[in-house]
Amino acid sequence: MKNRREQFYRKKPTGPRMNPTKESMDQMLKAAKIVLNPTQLEQLWKYHQLIRKRNEDRELTRIVGFEPMVVKHYIDCMILGQFWKFPSPIVDVGSGAGFPGIPLKILFPSLKMILAEPRPKRIEFLNEVIQELGLKDIEVFEHKVVSRSFTTPVKAVITRAVETMDKTALRTSGALEVGGQLIFMKGPNADDEIEEMKKRFGNTFTLILDKAYNLPKTEHQRRLVVFCRTSEESLK
Repeated sequence: MKNRREQFYRKKPTGPRMNPTKESMDQMLKAAKIVLNPTQLEQLWKYHQLIRKRNEDRELTRIVGFEPMVVKHYIDCMILGQFWKFPSPIVDVGSGAGFPGIPLKILFPSLKMILAEPRPKRIEFLNEVIQELGLKDIEVFEHKVVSRSFTTPVKAVITRAVETMDKTALRTSGALEVGGQLIFMKGPNADDEIEEMKKRFGNTFTLILDKAYNLPKTEHQRRLVVFCRTSEESLK
């Protein structure tokens, strides 16, 4: 997982440095066409402060600079709303410090969100975030997601740079409903994984979105890939 995430984040953002303030964060978000109301902005700022406060002892992220955090964590997650409408309930598999689940929940308060994370330090952090931000209709699944352990019916699964697509499809097959979506946040080189999904699960999943894009004003290349489950057929 470490190498996969390092590859995902290897390029640095461009542009002038900004002061680490809530107002600067809001300015960066608006430059990416992400508009938060005052309550949402305050929630995101509190989230940012909690990550900074807890990072050393909870091992939440290796990205610690203000601008990289805003770009590679918050904008990276929230910009998805410009390309896709998220079903609910949705489970964020391998949530870690809450990416992309927490930023998406802040941006779309009506989403029913499940943060799946098995590591105790991060579980503790996620529960603290939920309480401190006053988030509703959100919970932490405190175990590793496998087809037999996670069976709560959901209409969508989302992951960010966690593992290959076929592995996620297998581990969430006990929960994702027919008509539900597998939503993958990937780097630009996702072709092999897409083809493997089609080869292994072509009778069960159909590709419905393959969107390549750059994070605004950066060289960071991303792909949003979405498969729809079309059959109850068991995955092997």
